[in-house]
Amino acid sequence: MMVVDGGSMRTFDLAQSNSEFAADELARSNIENESVLESILHANPQVLLDETVFIFGRQTSVESGILDLLGLDQYGNLLIFELKIGQSGSGSASEETILSQPQNYAQDLASCTYDRLNDIYQQYREDVASGQWSVSDAATPAQDLASAFEAVFGDTLDPEDFNAAQRIVIVAEQITSQTRQNTRYLLDKGLDMQCAEVQMFESEAAGQTVLGTNTVVDYSLSRVRPERESNPTYPDVARTLAELVSPRLSSVVGTDSSRIVFQDLDGYRPYFASPHPDHPADVRYTLYFRPATWGSVLVAIDYFGDDAGVLDALGQNSDLFAERGFTVKDRSRDRIVVGNWETDSPGVLNDEDFLAEVADEFVKLVETGHEVLVTND
Repeated sequence: MMVVDGGSMRTFDLAQSNSEFAADELARSNIENESVLESILHANPQVLLDETVFIFGRQTSVESGILDLLGLDQYGNLLIFELKIGQSGSGSASEETILSQPQNYAQDLASCTYDRLNDIYQQYREDVASGQWSVSDAATPAQDLASAFEAVFGDTLDPEDFNAAQRIVIVAEQITSQTRQNTRYLLDKGLDMQCAEVQMFESEAAGQTVLGTNTVVDYSLSRVRPERESNPTYPDVARTLAELVSPRLSSVVGTDSSRIVFQDLDGYRPYFASPHPDHPADVRYTLYFRPATWGSVLVAIDYFGDDAGVLDALGQNSDLFAERGFTVKDRSRDRIVVGNWETDSPGVLNDEDFLAEVADEFVKLVETGHEVLVTND
C-alpha cells in the first residue's frame, strides 16, 4: 500500500519575464457546494484518479441511499465516489459516515449483475440526453455498457467479468488526518479505499480558474487487478521505449527531455501526452502491447476530449498519415490513428531491433501528430 500524507495544496502561476521566472501563489477558491463539485468531476473524470475512469451513473439510487458518482475502472471494477466540499468528516458527513456510507453503497452494489449495471447506464444515458447533466455526448459513447467500456478502455469484457470488486474513493477539498488514518486502517483490513483532494484556485493574472488534485491515500493497481485479467503488461519494455524516444521528442514538443513523461508504464497501454502549449491536452500517443490477446503491437493516437475539431483534423489528414505508414480509423476515442505490427508471441518484445523499429514509428507518429494538430502562426 502506498500512502501519501501532506499539508494543504499550494499552487503557483509561473510566468517568465525576459530571462526571469516569477512564481505567484494562487488564491484558494472555495467550491460553492457539493453539486458544483459533483458537476466539475462528472465533466472531468480524468482528474479523479491517476488512471482512466468511466463514469456511467450519477445520483444513482441504491438500497441504502443515493451515491454521488458511479464509475468503472479498466478491469470492470466498480468505482464508488463519495464527494464532500470542505473537509472530509465535517458538516453533514462525520468522520464515521464519510467512510461508512460508501461502504453501504458498495455492499448494495456487490451482487449487481451486468444486466443491473447496464440498467443504471441506460438511465444515465437518458439523463444525459435530456440535459439533466451538463456533459458532452462523449460521456455515453455507446448504446450498452459493454460497448461503452470497449470504447473507453479499448478492450472487451465479458458480462460475467463486470463488478469483480468494488472500489471506494473519498473526494474532498481537504482530507483530514482522521479520514486518512481511518482509510489506512480499512485498507489494511482488505477494503479497496482511496482518498483524493480537489481544490480550486484563481489566477487573476491569467484570468482563469485552476484545478488542483492530489491522491493522498493510494494503492497499486495490482491490488484490484482480477486474476482473470488477460492483459499482461510489459513495464520493462515500456520503460525501454520511453528511454529510446524521450530525447528525440524534446525538439518536437519544445521542451527539455527531462520533462518528457510517459504515463501508465505499468499498464498495458502506456502513453505520452504532449506538453506543447498549442497541442490539444486530451490527445495521447499510446503504445499498445497486445501480442498474446490481439496478436498485435500498436502505436496509436487516442483522444479523450470532446472537441470535434481535433477529430476533423486527424481525419482530414488521413493521406498524410498514410504516406508515413499509419492508418486513420473512423473512431472517436482510442486507436484513431494506428501503426500496427502483427505478432502472436510476446518474445518479439525482447528483440532490440524490433523495439528500435517501434521507437522510430512512435517518434514519427508524434511528429506527424504535432504537424497536424499544432497551429503555427
